[in-house]
Amino acid sequence: MKLTASIAAVVLTASAAFGDVATLTASKDNTLWNDLAGATSNGSGPVFVVGVAGGTSTAPVRRALLAFDVAASVPAGSTITAVQLVLVQTSGNPGPSTAELHRALGAWGEGASSTSSGSGAPAQAGDATWLHGFYASTFWTNPGGDFAATISASLAVGAVGTHTFPSTAQAVADVQSWLDGPATDFGWLIKFTNEVTASTADVFASSEAVAAANRPKLVVTFTPPAPSVYCTAKTNSQGCVPAIAFNGAPQVAAGGTFDISLSNAINQQNGLLFYGTSGASSAPFHGGTLCVNAPLVRLPLANAGGQASPTDCSGSYSVDFNARIASGADPLLVAGAQVWAQFWTRDPASTSTTNTSDALHFLIAQ
Repeated sequence: MKLTASIAAVVLTASAAFGDVATLTASKDNTLWNDLAGATSNGSGPVFVVGVAGGTSTAPVRRALLAFDVAASVPAGSTITAVQLVLVQTSGNPGPSTAELHRALGAWGEGASSTSSGSGAPAQAGDATWLHGFYASTFWTNPGGDFAATISASLAVGAVGTHTFPSTAQAVADVQSWLDGPATDFGWLIKFTNEVTASTADVFASSEAVAAANRPKLVVTFTPPAPSVYCTAKTNSQGCVPAIAFNGAPQVAAGGTFDISLSNAINQQNGLLFYGTSGASSAPFHGGTLCVNAPLVRLPLANAGGQASPTDCSGSYSVDFNARIASGADPLLVAGAQVWAQFWTRDPASTSTTNTSDALHFLIAQ
């Protein structure tokens, strides 16, 4: 029995890759100088600055803004379990200062201003400044940036080199909120606890740093969402509703199984599991529903077994999808790939002679 061309297609499109540990590079950053005109910024410069400059500066306090596009790198529905912010200090005062992360509470911009100097550059359109979320028309409610009073994480900095902020419950909650509500992902404001003592400013590589390895990173550890059943199965000629199910976890690592099974199938008939990596569908198909977007891949035919006769719903199928992953036959089945899968089976007594099950959506872990 052949499937239609839409089912038989085997050419796949690329899908976004996610994993149970994702390392994100900052999507934007900026420095706020406390000049009363709100006209200093460094949106596109290779560094950002935090701390207090020397005593002769007319705008000595520097704060930084830093954001990551969490929703673009971590699959929706995941549970964040740990986060670590990694910054590279390129220069600054050697004495230790405590840097604090505070969740930013408003939108802000990264304009064309650019300098490697601690004195900043003239603000350009769309830049964040001490007074503006977006220069020169959108203002903070509070000069110096709108941010949560709660410290999300803190770390002593001062020495040139790599600094890694510890994972804390509040930092995890921040990143989880950005994943669940991308519209509120304004990142963190970074400030020193002591914003009084002069000559404490430190300089860090920004998202525009020439050396990509030095750019701010956010290491996110997460638990992918559990597999979920969706779509509606077609009732077969014996009045039964085939039901897809799973056992185990989809993963690249060897040693575990992920069995995708089907029950309530017509006995002694052939069927197969097919899948895709480009999303769900709800297209009519031979009296049932095609629940997986093309392009599709079909696995080999198998017999449902069950009692020899008469015809009933004692048939079943089972596929270890982890074995398919491990085989390397499909290069798109990697850690982080999202998969949508469904069974097709023969049903000779039905008008269409075919049946389709409900479907399963899952994400492959490491």
